[in-house]
Amino acid sequence: MVTPGALKSPLGFIKFLLIGLLVSIVGLSYFGNEGGRLYFGLQDYLGVGVTVGFCLIIPFLLVSYAFNGSIFVLESLVSITGAGAFCAVGLVTYNSYSHPELGSPAGKALAGLCFSTAGVLLLNLLLVCYTMRK
Repeated sequence: MVTPGALKSPLGFIKFLLIGLLVSIVGLSYFGNEGGRLYFGLQDYLGVGVTVGFCLIIPFLLVSYAFNGSIFVLESLVSITGAGAFCAVGLVTYNSYSHPELGSPAGKALAGLCFSTAGVLLLNLLLVCYTMRK
């Protein structure tokens, strides 16, 4: 049975925020280079893989909340892994675009979005740990 109250909870709100960040990362990566593809830097496959993977995982977690599922341990592991992965992707992307010849405001914005996604995943981890303690 679908419970819309779970989607209005802080954890549901965080999932919507994460989905928005992930969609903006995908959009900036796809159209960010003056209509062309903006790469995640020297390790592009890492950025694409992490982003696509979490674009699939986070909506599934949101759907599980809607159907009254309790998967807090899995979600905490996903949050830890995601925060580390997005920090790594953000760092590689920022370092790739910090060179004067490759300096691109869009590349640095992409790195900033990756860092903010990592921060929101850490906030999600704190909320999950708080919810599990209840």
